[in-house]
Amino acid sequence: MKNTIILEVKDVFVTDFSINLPAPPLMESMEGGIRILFNDITEMKKYQEALLLLQDQQDENIQQKQAIAKLQSVFNHTLLDNQIVLDSIKAFAGALFSFIFNAEAHMQDKIIIFEAMVQDIRESTNSWELEKSLRSSTHELGILPFDHTLTFYNFAHNQIDYNFGKIKDRLIKELTILKLGLN
Repeated sequence: MKNTIILEVKDVFVTDFSINLPAPPLMESMEGGIRILFNDITEMKKYQEALLLLQDQQDENIQQKQAIAKLQSVFNHTLLDNQIVLDSIKAFAGALFSFIFNAEAHMQDKIIIFEAMVQDIRESTNSWELEKSLRSSTHELGILPFDHTLTFYNFAHNQIDYNFGKIKDRLIKELTILKLGLN
């Protein structure tokens, strides 16, 4: 969900990469190690999977095994950070869904409100528009009990580090999955 992923890996150097250990697409030297840049988490995962396959094949080269282990440690930390973002989106989607479908209203009205909310989310171009659209599409049910202390908003409002479009798309996906459970 981050705009770009910048990883600093200590004690791994450009010279550690060779024909047997492929270099990541964007890498530069830094004091004490390397800095790696990935465009998104998918690109990082692909590189990580390639290293895992390579690690299984490497039997003798201790230096490469150590470099791969250090890279894997940094990758795992980044994947954990990404999972926190995904979990916050899922929790927020669940809270929105519960707010709508636990309200006192006819089921058909709840579905109409839900669909209007999802459409408003699709049309939002930033987190403030998203927040405004959530309030306007659900106002008939009461005041949304969510505030800026939610972890979700920490990511959605931070458009310098996080990709709002990807967060919004994931929120829509989670809401759609929840709606499928109604049938």
